Amino acid sequence: MTATVPDTTIREIEPDDFDTIIDLNQNALEGVGPLDEQKLAHLVDQADQALVLDDGGDIAGFVITLPPGADYESSRYEWFEKRFEEYVYLDRIVVAETHRRQGVASQLYDEIETETPVALEVYDTNDVSLAFHRSRGYEPVGELDHAGKTNLMLVKES
Repeated sequence: MTATVPDTTIREIEPDDFDTIIDLNQNALEGVGPLDEQKLAHLVDQADQALVLDDGGDIAGFVITLPPGADYESSRYEWFEKRFEEYVYLDRIVVAETHRRQGVASQLYDEIETETPVALEVYDTNDVSLAFHRSRGYEPVGELDHAGKTNLMLVKES
């Protein structure tokens, strides 16, 4: 059973959220790529899902998934694009430091793990993330070396 943060709402990302999302993203660069307003607007415009978990007006976390055929330059996205027809690509998920270990990521994953397989990658050295994804049913489907690191390519079937 997923722990939930009380009095929260999962909703679509709005332009008023951009500054907070960029700040959260830039404070999590160990796990996600850099983001500015132009790139965020482009991602949200193309997204299959672009969601925040709103905790009484504070953004506790956000997630962005991309559908097949998106205009997105990423070797990891392209890896899945060449191998899968039906999927959504989890481009990024970030939880605010003040809301970690409170079930925020699980709630966001519950929202995106619907009827379409979810594809993502995790660095092979990120044991915490690998354990989290294994516990949610993600299976390895390949590897990709990128920027000197090995990415394990994972998919959770619906």
